[in-house]
Amino acid sequence: MACLRTKASGWSPRFNTGEVDADGRRLVSFDGREVGFDLAVVVPVHGGQAYVGRSPGLGDALGFVPADERTLQSKASPDIFVIGDAADLVASKAGSVAHFEGEVLVRNIRSFLAGKPLAESYDGHANCFIESGFGKALIIDFNYDTEPLGGRFPGRAGLPLLKESRLNHLGKLAFQQFYWHVLLPGRDVPGLGAAMPRAGKQFPAAAGAGTVLTG
Repeated sequence: MACLRTKASGWSPRFNTGEVDADGRRLVSFDGREVGFDLAVVVPVHGGQAYVGRSPGLGDALGFVPADERTLQSKASPDIFVIGDAADLVASKAGSVAHFEGEVLVRNIRSFLAGKPLAESYDGHANCFIESGFGKALIIDFNYDTEPLGGRFPGRAGLPLLKESRLNHLGKLAFQQFYWHVLLPGRDVPGLGAAMPRAGKQFPAAAGAGTVLTG
């Protein structure tokens, strides 16, 4: 699965490349969609860990573990929960995804052990910086239901979304320190939850109503 961007079609966060037509400069998805390209940078199909394949009924044909996309509970057994690259979820195989999943997973493991209902609260939230060179970068933020949008992240006073800027590059450099010294040690960060923030995003409104900037 890829997050694809072209000048002609814009963003396509769930474009599964099935064929690369180098002569015709076309990418063809498994569901028949086509986009043209000048430069294609693609990642080949990859699979899960070998132990998943050796465990009957645990994984799928690619070695990923099928799980409920909202609770992260395995479909193979109720006492197994899945996080990160091990899961077959329609979410990016990215560090941010594993981080956001972690909050939901811990809560649901505790609920499961206590015999309580599981929270269907993971929304597929993912975000990442995209380096574009010459000291500039972009940032995207999306989930299962919302494709990457313009605006600001994580709110109106934040970094510009879907726009190449030096500010985003500096934001990435600052995030590296934040990751190593705050997120990785497991420190609490008020206001930084698993759900995708809506504040600052430019959501399309009904036909003829323009753009809605939330927050």
